[in-house]
Amino acid sequence: MFRRGGGMVAVMVALLSLLTACSAKTVKTKTSAEVLLNERMAAVLLRDGRFSDAENTYRDALKADPRNPELYDGLGVALLAQGKVKESQDSLDKAVKLSPEKVSYRIHRAIARTEASRYLEAEEDFKWADSSTVPEDRLETAINRGRLRLRQKDFDRAESEFALAMSLEPKSVPAVMGRGVARESKGDMGAAAEDYLEAVRLEPKNAQANLRLGLVLVTMKKYPLGRRYLERAAELDPEGEIGMKARVLLESTQGMK
Repeated sequence: MFRRGGGMVAVMVALLSLLTACSAKTVKTKTSAEVLLNERMAAVLLRDGRFSDAENTYRDALKADPRNPELYDGLGVALLAQGKVKESQDSLDKAVKLSPEKVSYRIHRAIARTEASRYLEAEEDFKWADSSTVPEDRLETAINRGRLRLRQKDFDRAESEFALAMSLEPKSVPAVMGRGVARESKGDMGAAAEDYLEAVRLEPKNAQANLRLGLVLVTMKKYPLGRRYLERAAELDPEGEIGMKARVLLESTQGMK
């Protein structure tokens, strides 16, 4: 009788253990689903340019999943987009430490290091990224290495990097714009105008492209044509900095032919 009772107790213990395990799994699944939802929400907010909201959502997600490098990378990008360069580097360092083989994390950290004027360290990340065969990685590396060269005032090498990016993706507006900036910085206004015009053709509502094209054209004393693009820039960004710069240039060139 004692044995039967003991057996029954053992069965009950086993059943309770199984129920507890099932219960734990149920809770864990629910938590995982909620975490996944937060992660996806953060990525969408980042993609849509809602950087402050993305930052907050990434921070919430990291509380539940503190070993996820993708979250640290997304947080770093959101911080960088808001000009929080130091914080972004800390977050991107964590992403690279957790997943050192992920090329995109290296590229994002290189961008942050460039913004912080840590050029040699940025170069290290870009060199590491050179090993990637993924087209998107190669394109992003070329564009952002070009931006690094611009900051170093090495305009010839900047132009070469942007030209490489354009060979990888001819319709890349950042690459076309970048080469235009490099050429403008070298004083080659005609070639710069060609690049900016191509950027406007590819992306007609790009206020920055319209502004730069208008500025180069009025610099070349092609005032009526240049003012047309400046007016367009002001229309596209009526409340922003680009629109303000366009209006200043329009006022300064009023009446010029």
